[in-house]
Amino acid sequence: MRSCLLFLLLTLSIGSQASACPESTQLALALKQLNGVKTSLDRARTSANTDPQARYYFDYPQAQRDLATVEQGIQRYLTPSRAQPRAVQPLSASYQREHAND
Repeated sequence: MRSCLLFLLLTLSIGSQASACPESTQLALALKQLNGVKTSLDRARTSANTDPQARYYFDYPQAQRDLATVEQGIQRYLTPSRAQPRAVQPLSASYQREHAND
């Protein structure tokens, strides 16, 4: 009973800390976790037993591409490209006319 209560308190405190962190911090953490997933995926691929009789194979290259897509999306969100300033047209600074209809 006591360990269940301790577990519940720890879970609630971790959940409240996660919600107190800004979104950018949470997304940066997600990027670190994605790097860990990619490393684990590489290890799984190198240790995979590719049995020629197997009916299904795990598509490691596709999983890596999907992880890269997610990673790029988070990075683009965290560091958006800034709009470049437009070229400013020079002012004529000549407002005097000789005739009203010119």
